[in-house]
Amino acid sequence: MLVTSIALAIGFGLTVEDKPLVCPMMGSPVSKDSPIVEYAGKSYGFCCGGCDVSFSSDPKAAIKKNEKNTSAYGASLFDPVSRNRVTAEKSKGSADFMGSRYYFESAENLATFNKDSKKYAAVPKKESLTCPVMGEKVATYSKASSYVDYKDVRYYICCAGCEPAFIKDPEKYAGKAIADPKAIAQKKG
Repeated sequence: MLVTSIALAIGFGLTVEDKPLVCPMMGSPVSKDSPIVEYAGKSYGFCCGGCDVSFSSDPKAAIKKNEKNTSAYGASLFDPVSRNRVTAEKSKGSADFMGSRYYFESAENLATFNKDSKKYAAVPKKESLTCPVMGEKVATYSKASSYVDYKDVRYYICCAGCEPAFIKDPEKYAGKAIADPKAIAQKKG
């Protein structure tokens, strides 16, 4: 399906970025001054005020409702291959998969993702927004520099210097501040 979408986009001269993200509540295009809510490492925009409140009250239900939606309604804040924070503006490519738009630091990461999208798009059910190495609270998903998945928990890392320490000895740092993902409202887009 992803390959078909990319082939259609190339055939019609469109890119993933040309297709607007849609509101996870109403399915309408996201407005440019949309409220933003971050949840589980992704950013969600909305078509109007009020949708953000509904989404935030039960993001799991909103996402489940959109499982069969072919449009992207959330944007990953991280390259799923390198796990580093990446923005749309600085990305070297993107792909839509299962309702999310993923941005990549390199064309190689995009190609790797396309070979096994399901593997790279998988998200553990639990997470920690406290850097496991420094113990510093990560205020929002977009403030993390990267993440590392370990024993079914996604640990958001505060800075690039902490990731190698965690990867080298995860048992030493794992297990801190584990919780369910939470919706975090951001300023208007």
